[in-house]
Amino acid sequence: MEVTSARRADIQGLRAVAVTLVIVGHIFPATIQGGFIGVDIFFVISGFVITQQMSQLHRDSPRTFLQDFYSRRIRRILPAAVLVTIVSVLAAAYFLGPVAGNEAKLDGGWVTIFLGNYHFHSQALDYFATGKQSSPLQHYWSLSIEEQFYLFWPALFLLFMSVIKSPTYRQRILGFILVVSLLTSLYQSQVLVQPIFFLTTTRIWELACGALLVLISKSFPIPRIVIYLCLVVFALSAIFIEPTMQWPRLITLPVIAATLLILMNNHRVAPIKVLQSQGIVYLGDLSYVLYLWHWPVLTIFKGYSTSFGLLEKFYTLVITLLLSVLTHHLLENPIRFSEKRKPVITISLGITVLATLSALLFTSYQG
Repeated sequence: MEVTSARRADIQGLRAVAVTLVIVGHIFPATIQGGFIGVDIFFVISGFVITQQMSQLHRDSPRTFLQDFYSRRIRRILPAAVLVTIVSVLAAAYFLGPVAGNEAKLDGGWVTIFLGNYHFHSQALDYFATGKQSSPLQHYWSLSIEEQFYLFWPALFLLFMSVIKSPTYRQRILGFILVVSLLTSLYQSQVLVQPIFFLTTTRIWELACGALLVLISKSFPIPRIVIYLCLVVFALSAIFIEPTMQWPRLITLPVIAATLLILMNNHRVAPIKVLQSQGIVYLGDLSYVLYLWHWPVLTIFKGYSTSFGLLEKFYTLVITLLLSVLTHHLLENPIRFSEKRKPVITISLGITVLATLSALLFTSYQG
């Protein structure tokens, strides 16, 4: 059965594809060794969806644009992220011991102030390492980049709309930023010895691709065969791309191009039924909390259990799905769709929660 909604159901389906690649790649790395491309897909989707939301908010209420945007992001992102951070730190201490719990506090402090990616980069952490205990909050590196994007892109967008009146000039400036970041990423992936995987500078272009697509405002029916080829690109990339900390690089481009083609499709004229079934769309609705929960469940399970065979992997998937469904329906949606408070109150509350949690984590860390 196809889902009909004012939102883009096919984008929810694309989110489902992305989160599935990430989770299956983490649990079955020998089979889906390139599942991390799901994060690249997420970055393009975020750039596209967030810029669409900003455009609508700016049209509706330009005077309160920034506070409206930030209050919406806080309601959407913070509740689940804070919950998983706290549970992960406590679970690491309980199941993995005081040393792991103490390190999780430090990691939690950095991810709470949106600098987790630079923290993990400074530790020379290998995203693909399987021989040592990983941080249960390591996956927050990508959320840190997105949150940095949420902080700075709205202000630049407002400057675009207020000062640069020509849509063409806006497109060119954003295109210039995109090209600089892309060339930086490609250059560094070829010449640098140290990892670039966690760096914001090498990921901006992926977010900018989605944002630029909104500014260009072009959509047209994409032939169904092309959509299927895009999905094949995702599958083949996930199977054959080898893990490397020198990512993103040139081979990332087909993944980004395939994502952009799906986003560019005129979904009203040419619906993508394979991405719009109820089950796939619901999985896309859960994608954020699935991403949040899967990694701490996986790392704690692997650290606590003496073996990690098929049965343990099955338990990991079941526990992840159960926690995600409960979080989505009991916390995420009730806060997101509850009676809205004044944006200033929401923003103040969000800052207070983050400041308090980060202070507690940093001060309780024994370094």
